[in-house]
Amino acid sequence: MINEIKDHFILVDKCAEETRVVEIKSKKIVKITCWQDEKPPLIGNVLYATVLKTLNSGIVRASLNNKKIVTVRAGTKFFKKNEKIKVIITSEEFEDKPIQAKLWSGNCDLEKMNDVKRIIHLFYNKNIPVIEDNHAIYWNNMDLDSCFLSALNSMIKIEDGGTLWIEKTKAATLIDVDTKTILINNEDEMLKFCKNVFLKCMDEIKLRNIGGMILIDFPRMSFNRKKNLHEFITKEGTKKNSDSNFLGFSKLQLYEMYVPRNFKSIESFYINKSEFDFQNHIRSLWRASKKIRSKNNIQFLCGKNLHKRLKHKKIPEFINIVERKDLPNDYGELSEKK
Repeated sequence: MINEIKDHFILVDKCAEETRVVEIKSKKIVKITCWQDEKPPLIGNVLYATVLKTLNSGIVRASLNNKKIVTVRAGTKFFKKNEKIKVIITSEEFEDKPIQAKLWSGNCDLEKMNDVKRIIHLFYNKNIPVIEDNHAIYWNNMDLDSCFLSALNSMIKIEDGGTLWIEKTKAATLIDVDTKTILINNEDEMLKFCKNVFLKCMDEIKLRNIGGMILIDFPRMSFNRKKNLHEFITKEGTKKNSDSNFLGFSKLQLYEMYVPRNFKSIESFYINKSEFDFQNHIRSLWRASKKIRSKNNIQFLCGKNLHKRLKHKKIPEFINIVERKDLPNDYGELSEKK
């Protein structure tokens, strides 16, 4: 069945009380967001807000009914203080940063959509197939967990040579371009290399949901080559993310760019590896419920800690959860009674 799916599609994985919306290309994750079902996403909600003040460049600060502050892109429209406006939320909440929103365009169809469809409409490629996966079968068969985990690494090897190092702080994200493992003979080759590196950087930014100020430490080049690179970045970067600002090289020779924050960073999807493993235990039960034809005498043997956590989770009804004190605390294994 996997082989029948097109090369580029959106996978909606809804199981284990969690929803994951993933864009897949060439059997790899290129974009992902996820949320616990008891905490639906804020993105895509259409809400009323009260204008607090107008800023430069068509930006408005407003307050939602729950007193949360939103930054609204109003364009050329002018609003008075305390005026009521209707907005659509375009970002999750990030620490103490205002939530991002746009003026509501009056699209009634969008307002009627569920959470998943609104997010796909707002942030994913249009006109590509959407595959529903309520038992994580496709996710498992394509081994997307390995793709997910690789996106948590700070080191990324570039196919044509070289390495990227991605380090995030609260203030900014620094991407260091390491050329120690490749041979570059002249500045023209260096310029070509840096252009390819930037495209790789944009892919990683998209995959990891990186937002805010981003600094890229490219190898040193002459002024003319840096000017050429900046023109390339502005053109190609705008194609990949039209809302981003490509500011150019700073006095410290770091390339500065700003990407609006939308989804939570990929690290925030799981608190730690223990939580990641726990969620996959639950998904394994749902995958089994889809594959197992006989619904009798199926049990999940687990240690004390895992049993305690599973008691509060939604799992297939026919699978009997059995605590075994002789097993490691977080161990779990699906089996069939003999």
